[in-house]
Amino acid sequence: MIETHVDRARTAVERERSVLEAERAAYEQFRRQVSSVSATEMRQATGGAAQGAVAVRAGRTDAGAGACEQVREAFDETIRPHSVADVDGEESLLETIRAEFGDGIALALAPTTGAGFTAETKRAVLTAAREREREIEATVDSLDSEAASLREVGETVTEITEWVTDADETPLSELGFEELRERHDRLAEYRERCSELLAERQALLLSTTGRNRSADVSHRALVRYLYEPLPVVFPVLSTVTRLYDLIEECQRAVRAYLTRCG
Repeated sequence: MIETHVDRARTAVERERSVLEAERAAYEQFRRQVSSVSATEMRQATGGAAQGAVAVRAGRTDAGAGACEQVREAFDETIRPHSVADVDGEESLLETIRAEFGDGIALALAPTTGAGFTAETKRAVLTAAREREREIEATVDSLDSEAASLREVGETVTEITEWVTDADETPLSELGFEELRERHDRLAEYRERCSELLAERQALLLSTTGRNRSADVSHRALVRYLYEPLPVVFPVLSTVTRLYDLIEECQRAVRAYLTRCG
């Protein structure tokens, strides 16, 4: 069986979905671990102005430092392996945290920062992690839409190509007028189905998927990312267009024989 661009696209979608499901599970595990870490309070200075700077530096209690370390370790164990999978070269843990959650959270969790793991920091970490989960969920939804589209296209392409292959075994010169007309009508139906698939595909490429506006995914951008390694960026459009052209060529040949018979 010949592997088509659509077959390769389906493989790419399945692979990406598996990667994202694992990443989503990692974020969920990270949030559970962070939720179990107790927030700490900043110690307030009780002395005069001379003690102020010392008090600020001492504000990060041992408990706060330990809590931040627990969060960093949780991130390192759960999210980081997925985040750095496609990174070339070395990347420090804090650089990865910054890439996933932004400068503010990376700074708050850094060992050298003079602040404990406050309730505010904890909320910020959990909110950022949940937002990333939503983005992943939106992408998975978009992948599911893509998979459904590929499945429909694959079934139609298989049906048409098998019919054309079988039909080609009988030369047109051996067919009578009615048989030629029936073949021409069937090809016209297949051309219409290809036109419908192309229109549906264009509509899907223009759509966005998401459960809230902040996590919407552009389907065209997703397709460009998914199929960049493939010979064609738009495998469905390429495959269906080629099939449409083939059907059109077959129709011309049938019409030529119909004219002779008429």
